Amino acid sequence: MKVLLLNVPDAHVGKTTDDWDLEATDIGVFPPMGILYLAGVLRAGGRHDIGLVDCILDRLTPDAAARRAADFDPDVVGLTVYTPTLYDALILTRRLRELAPRAKIVWGGPHTSLFPDESMAQPEVDFLVTGEAEESFPAFLDALEEGRSFEDIPGIYWREAGAVRRSGDPGYVKDIESIPFPAYDLLPYKRYFSAIGTGLPVGTICSSRGCPFHCTFCCKPYSTYRSRSVDNILDEMAVYYERGIREFFFFDDLFNASAKRVAAISQGILDRGFRVVWAFRGRVDAVTEDMLRLAKKSGCRQALFGVEDATDEGLKRINKKITVEQVRRAIKLCRKVGILTSTNWIIGFPHHKTQEDILHLIDTAVSIDSDFAQFNIMIAYYGTAIFQEGVDKGLFPADIWRAHAANPVPNFVEPIWEEHLSRAELSKLLKLCYRRFYFRPLPILRKFLRVRRASELALFAKGALTLLGIKGYHRKRHKEGESQFAEPAKPQEQ
Repeated sequence: MKVLLLNVPDAHVGKTTDDWDLEATDIGVFPPMGILYLAGVLRAGGRHDIGLVDCILDRLTPDAAARRAADFDPDVVGLTVYTPTLYDALILTRRLRELAPRAKIVWGGPHTSLFPDESMAQPEVDFLVTGEAEESFPAFLDALEEGRSFEDIPGIYWREAGAVRRSGDPGYVKDIESIPFPAYDLLPYKRYFSAIGTGLPVGTICSSRGCPFHCTFCCKPYSTYRSRSVDNILDEMAVYYERGIREFFFFDDLFNASAKRVAAISQGILDRGFRVVWAFRGRVDAVTEDMLRLAKKSGCRQALFGVEDATDEGLKRINKKITVEQVRRAIKLCRKVGILTSTNWIIGFPHHKTQEDILHLIDTAVSIDSDFAQFNIMIAYYGTAIFQEGVDKGLFPADIWRAHAANPVPNFVEPIWEEHLSRAELSKLLKLCYRRFYFRPLPILRKFLRVRRASELALFAKGALTLLGIKGYHRKRHKEGESQFAEPAKPQEQ
């Protein structure tokens, strides 16, 4: 069969602020690992013709994406669906139904695992593949082609005799090392980049899956931590290295689960002679100076840490299980060995009761002085402890996410904690976070002096323009009907 996999457009994502949010692409454009892994699995199986379209990379509207899909003349179209981009996924699906009427349309991705019933209530959706799909999706395609039952394949939803059927719990891959490498070559992989990287084409690697921690604001599908062997990770790097990729981003939820593992990967990079730069996401309480020195020697350029809050009491409230002193120590160690740092912060937690609480967070972020920082307003995601707490307090309806899943709207206003500070107040404070952190003489000079190539200078300028507010007001334009995208054609009546 001809199978087309789509990374959904992001023209009408959910919004948290009144008039200002950073675009996803303001921090870079990264390879869509979900469909790349599936393409790798399908190619290894050798049974199907595969096509990929990354609508975000190519800046496609739902209508343009559907027309490109129709040109492929697919038997099956698979969409990775996230709740923030649900509206675009649905508009794209409706256009696909019009332009590629014979194709079976399959939804996968995190949204379908959270809201399977609402997803199947959309008449244009033929099937769901929920959970991790690297094993279940190929089995589903084989069963579909051969006319067999889906009963024994985990996580499948379908219609039969006018009713929705399901085949058990969402898919789960115990041995993630058994998954073939992502099919990077099916997309223009040299166009992906990190806005806080070097400007070189970036390759994304997931060396592990899952996170054993239970932060109250985090919505995650799996707590079980599963890792790949060092040799398997290095073999994947070698494939991309041979294709000219020299910058890598380890996109794991928890790359530095152990210092020993990070050291082994670093030594392996050196032993194989890879001349690369790389970055990772990790925890501040799991770094050592020896680990960082070896990582730096192997090309580690940057470490990204989720800090979230600025007091030990606040960190306890969100069950982060770190301290502010551990944050300071990790940043100092990275600077000592020459690794850049980026910290993530969240404002608008339930215990942020006054503007002074947010100002203290800003002051702490400035004093810790990571090289980069990202600030966000806390979103009460469905299924999190904070969401349930907000429902119990009557801050938002229990069905707010389900209602959106059933009837998505463009630029859905996501629930945030407005018990103490309003959305408008938090929006202003979010802008203040960025301006207070970045518009200081020493950090600006430090960043400028690190520029080594024209691509880095371009990224530096783009980031400055974004923070000045020259860019970044796309949410308001969408609200006023001035989308940066051409408006998709309206779906016909079904």
